[in-house]
Amino acid sequence: MPHTALAAVMHTPGKPLELQTITLADPGPGEALVRTMSTGICGTDVFFADGRYPYPAPTVLGHEAAGIVEALGPGTDDVHVGDRVIVCDQSFCGRCANCLSGQMVYCTDPGPKQRQRRRMHIDGHPARQYLGVSSFAERMLVDTANLIPLPAEMSFDAGALLSCCVTTGTAAVFNVARPEPGTSIAVIGCGGVGLAAVQAARIAGAAQIIAIDPQPHRRALAATLGATDVIDSNTTDPVAAATELSHGGVHRSIEAVGTIATATQAFRMLRSTGHATILGMLPADADLPLPAGLLRHGRSITGTVMGSVRTRHDIPRYAALATSGTLRTDDLVTTHHSLTDINDALDEARHHRGARAVITF
Repeated sequence: MPHTALAAVMHTPGKPLELQTITLADPGPGEALVRTMSTGICGTDVFFADGRYPYPAPTVLGHEAAGIVEALGPGTDDVHVGDRVIVCDQSFCGRCANCLSGQMVYCTDPGPKQRQRRRMHIDGHPARQYLGVSSFAERMLVDTANLIPLPAEMSFDAGALLSCCVTTGTAAVFNVARPEPGTSIAVIGCGGVGLAAVQAARIAGAAQIIAIDPQPHRRALAATLGATDVIDSNTTDPVAAATELSHGGVHRSIEAVGTIATATQAFRMLRSTGHATILGMLPADADLPLPAGLLRHGRSITGTVMGSVRTRHDIPRYAALATSGTLRTDDLVTTHHSLTDINDALDEARHHRGARAVITF
């Protein structure tokens, strides 16, 4: 029996989303119908809404979510109706070489993308589901592999952020950058992802954490979450300032903006043998210019999806850090909106007002 939901539909990139009723299929094997409780506005959603990255339309955007399981497909025994869950956009098969080597975010199984094509109907016509989630809607039909238990003591807002931005920034530090205690790290971009990276650097024992952002409210929030220094990238050259503050360059840098300029800055501010981790979604057709002379001294740069997170292994650990108060999640939520205000929420994220806007249901 199909299920209906009110959703914010993208018919044309660059145009406002439209509220209308969509139809979701009944859950099949390995699938769950989840009632959306909270969904964050990620920069990735803005990029797709604006047409920076093409995607089949119409569709329903949104991928950073938490909710309650309403129905399950046959043969599902690791999730139960009524469970509070974090809904991640990373599905995995557990059988391919990447999954078996712990790199589940690079799973090569084509099954998830195939399932995205049959789950959702808009205006009576089949529509491609967005990133396997489509959370700008009252309900989501997702793979059960995407679900992680949400502890009872955590809010749905926190669960939504753990599904993407908090996990991405935290995993980038713990899994990719891996700063040693006492070292220095710079974080370029202090939205939800960057603020999570600042906190992870603090937890990892970095002695110097330099937060770089043009927005004063984001720099102020970064300082409360663990940054030892802040740089206004509107008025100061970030590379020169970070190099001076760290007495010759930082050991690690995290880029969480998604521009060629900031990715290049992340590399240029490294000291010899330093490592830059690029989290922002760079334009797919662009080249990244790197100064060849700096490569000769052991500097390196890596791109990653969600910090190479191992969802069912890592996210419960991050949730434990959050419930203990070590990792602050709810503090990143600066505004709440209803689904009817989705375009205002997207505009807020587009212009970097606040840190994270959340849609609550």
